Amino acid sequence: MKHFIRNLSLKKKIHSIVFFCIILLALASLFSIQLITKANQKVLYQSVASSLSYTGKELNNRLDNISTMADMFLADTNIQNGLGILKDSSSIQDRSIAYKSLYGVLNEYYFTFRKNNINFMSLYQDRYSIHTHIAAGKTLPESVVEDLVKRAEDARGRTIWITDYSDQYGLFMVKHLLRTEYLTLDPLGTLIVSINVDGLINGATNTSHFNDDTRYILSSQENLIYNSSSIKTDHKTLFGTYFHSRYGLVNKDGNSFFYVKGIIPEYGWDYVCLIPYGSIADSLRTSLEVCLIIIAVSIGLAILMSSSLIDSITRHFDNLILKMERFAAGQTEIPQVSYDYSKRTDELGILHSCFDQMVDKVNQLIKTNYLNKILIKEAQLKALETQMNPHFLYNTLESINWRAKTIGAKDISSMTESLGTLLRITLDQKSKQVPLSRELELVQCYMTIQKFRYEDRLEYEISAPENLVGCYVLKLTLQPLVENAIRYGLEENTEGCRILITAEADASSLIVTVRNNSSAFEEDLINKLKNREAEPHGFGIGLLNISERMKLTYGEHYGLTLYNEDDQAVAQLSFPLSLPPEDIFNTKGE
Repeated sequence: MKHFIRNLSLKKKIHSIVFFCIILLALASLFSIQLITKANQKVLYQSVASSLSYTGKELNNRLDNISTMADMFLADTNIQNGLGILKDSSSIQDRSIAYKSLYGVLNEYYFTFRKNNINFMSLYQDRYSIHTHIAAGKTLPESVVEDLVKRAEDARGRTIWITDYSDQYGLFMVKHLLRTEYLTLDPLGTLIVSINVDGLINGATNTSHFNDDTRYILSSQENLIYNSSSIKTDHKTLFGTYFHSRYGLVNKDGNSFFYVKGIIPEYGWDYVCLIPYGSIADSLRTSLEVCLIIIAVSIGLAILMSSSLIDSITRHFDNLILKMERFAAGQTEIPQVSYDYSKRTDELGILHSCFDQMVDKVNQLIKTNYLNKILIKEAQLKALETQMNPHFLYNTLESINWRAKTIGAKDISSMTESLGTLLRITLDQKSKQVPLSRELELVQCYMTIQKFRYEDRLEYEISAPENLVGCYVLKLTLQPLVENAIRYGLEENTEGCRILITAEADASSLIVTVRNNSSAFEEDLINKLKNREAEPHGFGIGLLNISERMKLTYGEHYGLTLYNEDDQAVAQLSFPLSLPPEDIFNTKGE
């Protein structure tokens, strides 16, 4: 993966970086929008919940007003006196006057507190009943009235709310009236107040911003008092199934509602306010869609603009690469491009200007130095060829050899014949590679000459299997190693020198080894000669030359290796096995 990324073009790398940054920013934007949406949704929920919760407070206030009215009604002296006369007096006239008085006071209370959604008020005492509305006495069945009065009596003066008849007759507040004079607390009658639940709920929800869409559910512990929502079921199932938290969302029959749940504390009633969630969801969805469209358009514009900007930069690098490729291919003239970089002062202008100047200087150097040196070398070679014709040398050495044989000087004849062979092989310019047998022949001739010089101090042995002498090796690689071994083994030591030359092969290589028992190589000598950390002694340049020639010809896997083994200096040459020289020249371009 790293290799693939490293080899991508500069344009693709910049595009990848820009696209990665754009995608990263887009993901960060989406994540931020999601967080902001959730935060806004939470704030919206809290705001709606706060607004709807106020309806519960308003409902509690209206119920408290009615309870307060009942207490005022009980403490009213006119009510106490009138009910006392109805109960105690035997005079029909007094009871009639008391009845009219009670009727008037009851209607005063009704008109004063009717804004709290009171339908009607009734007073019951034994055989008497007084109503603010004449139809009220006929509306309620006798059994219902009896049940309301009995519950009021059982409460012994406490104000209680009756929810059992909410479905048919609505909500009732009842209070048993006791005589307060002298704290006798004997019963005087029962007050029954009928509450308009629809009006009570509507009045409470009018204070909400969502009054047009508000649905309401009101329930006591025993009964469902009011339900204006589309969710119809038993009140216990309703609260246990749909409304679990203080506020949230509920879905019923494909409709979604936002609800707020609360308790009217003094009465122990549960209430739920609901509003349709569709409009809120549509608003949130629209905002999210707009944000997504803006992000998508921004990404598209960013990609187009960045691509255009990157192309405007990388095409100048493409022009520079074109110049370099043509120059590397041998085109010495500066390639013409459709842009003038001489007037640019940025990095691209500097790169192009410097490259153009470099091409001009290289061309100038080639013309003034390189070509002159080639001409000089050619002149020198022609002069040498004129002065020293190889055929002249061969003919002269043959004459010496013939003369030596005539006079019986076998040593001179052998040395002359070996020198002639050595010169003939060395001066042969037809090929750079020769069979191993030819290279060993050159070594044999050289050793013959050196043997006459050093006599018994020099011993050598050549061991090469017949099946390997036909393998091709680089010319003039073995003789310099033998010459180096003799120089360090005999010229700098007084003891004898024994040189062993062996040839062997493995699966893919031909290995020729030169061993010398009279000297030792310095550790890592080749690299030290290459880095000029060691000074060459005569043939040091030859060793480095052999190593570089072999690597250039065969590659890094082959070449010269120098090391010491068992007090012997070992020079090892590694050649490819059975590789024809013409193939090598084609692959290496020589």
